[in-house]
Amino acid sequence: MIRSLRLWGAQHARMGAISTALGDLLGTDVEVRLRRVQPLAQARAMPDAVGVALAASDAPEVAQSGLIEAERALTVAVVARAIRRKPPAVTRPASRESPEIVGAFAAVVAAVARRAHAGVALRVLAAGPGAALESDLERVDPELVAATLTVLVADEAYEARVVVPRAALNSAPPHRWDSEALAALGGTPLSLPLVACVTASNAAELGALRPGDVFLPGAWRLTRSGDGVLIGPVVLAAPPADFGISARLGEDGALVLGGDVEPLCWAEEGMGDPEEKGALVTAIGDVPVVVRVELGEARMPARDWAVLGRGDVVSLGRRVAERVVLRVGGVAVAWGELVEIEGEVGVRIIERIPVERTAT
Repeated sequence: MIRSLRLWGAQHARMGAISTALGDLLGTDVEVRLRRVQPLAQARAMPDAVGVALAASDAPEVAQSGLIEAERALTVAVVARAIRRKPPAVTRPASRESPEIVGAFAAVVAAVARRAHAGVALRVLAAGPGAALESDLERVDPELVAATLTVLVADEAYEARVVVPRAALNSAPPHRWDSEALAALGGTPLSLPLVACVTASNAAELGALRPGDVFLPGAWRLTRSGDGVLIGPVVLAAPPADFGISARLGEDGALVLGGDVEPLCWAEEGMGDPEEKGALVTAIGDVPVVVRVELGEARMPARDWAVLGRGDVVSLGRRVAERVVLRVGGVAVAWGELVEIEGEVGVRIIERIPVERTAT
């Protein structure tokens, strides 16, 4: 749901510009943090929230709108700062906010939308009690999704959320990604690892590897030429990818693109709910993992990647397999070197990569 929500939001606004635009209007630092995304029926109720329904001007249907809800204290603080008044320290209880405050808050929301737009004009469809506007959306689509937010205004933290019909999320188009979009990155250097093979293992076996140990990946399709250069089929694939593009290493150290899409298998297995921590650790040790053996990477500017096609040659600039990487689930876990043990190719572990260097 988070990915769908981000795609839907990117249709309407530049997400990184929202905090800046709101901060400029309020004259203070503002930060918006996403806490969770869940069905509205599972979200905590916000009975006193003020709501503002926004939609694109060229498609102002309620079914395509998004509802922004803010707790009463946030609404008052935003309006007070926008008109350069000191926000009240204590907000008196009330069943609903005054029409003047609601209208002023909607005006601030509209102004932020205009400043952070993604190439489309937004309009306010309605403003008022959040619960009432939720009911309007539910009549159009009973499956609503809520993104709960923490809004930091100066040193104060407030609660807000965005409520969107699930149908609107499902209709959000993916980001355009083609050769033209890739070429637009210009000289940005991009790298794709060269995957020599993919093999199944388990967490316990992988965790037991120490420098000097040899990991045997099993199936190995590469051979060595007369002068010791690795040749044969490889797959170009991003670290977390489940699929890659076929290629072939040549004797001259060049990489020839094949262009076929090849799957990189990934196995998942459910776990029970052991009562003891020791049992949990034991269970995790049996969880299957898929280990990728990578020979290095092909690196070039984005504009050069954009014009490549089947049969094109990529110069790697050095001999591959001088140092290989073992990668699991997109994370590099060890460096090693290729060795041969009784006719079988293995990876001798040189260094385990510490957790702090693999964390993102």
